Amino acid sequence: MKALSKPILALVAITLLAIGGIAIKQYQQGQQARDLAMPDEAVQQLRFDAKDGKARLLELATQGHPLAARLIAEQVEDKHAAARWLEKAAEAGDSKARYLLGMAYLKGDGVPQDAQKARLWLSTAGDIGIYRLGMMTLKGEGGAKDQAKGIAMVQTAAKNHDPAAIYTLGNWHRYGDYLKQDDKSALQHYRNAANLQYVPALQELALAYEMGEMGLDINPAQAHSLSEMAGHISRCKQNHEHEVKVFD
Repeated sequence: MKALSKPILALVAITLLAIGGIAIKQYQQGQQARDLAMPDEAVQQLRFDAKDGKARLLELATQGHPLAARLIAEQVEDKHAAARWLEKAAEAGDSKARYLLGMAYLKGDGVPQDAQKARLWLSTAGDIGIYRLGMMTLKGEGGAKDQAKGIAMVQTAAKNHDPAAIYTLGNWHRYGDYLKQDDKSALQHYRNAANLQYVPALQELALAYEMGEMGLDINPAQAHSLSEMAGHISRCKQNHEHEVKVFD
């Protein structure tokens, strides 16, 4: 058998290297696609893996997994770094990251304060952003002022069980701001927000029971119980967003 010439051998080597490079690239692309398709439940679980969960989260976040990027943002202490991870997650489509980034721009937390950017990100956050967007629309922050539209958005957020929106409606009814003054409606809204473990509502009700406001009888025991609950939730690091039937 005739030996292959050096130029042909070189060409064969280059071809094999190219094929190998393509195979490696295809494998890497496939692995990245599998990583980006990792279910949110599995990504959430990485937070509890003390051994290498954080490293795996960082790897997924770097590849563009939206939830992983948001979880990294929530873990880092540097506010500027957190904002960068939030932006990565927001651009990848994570609704909560879009909300958090909007709030960061609203407060100037890790990014320059910019109400227009805040309003823009909140408008892309879905249901989670409706309440804050409604308040900005009501006041004309970061864009056009539209009182009727702002009120309607807050009411929509309340129907979606947003505790801050429910509490705000309670305040409006109590003091006659934007809505008709009505202590009974105010009290019901406060109770609905309290059932969602919203601290300001619990505190408001505790004071109302202590002072006998909004038609309530003075009840020191109830006032103390609500105040204790509010204090616990304020200090507790666990999630307190689920409903607890404090009131019927």
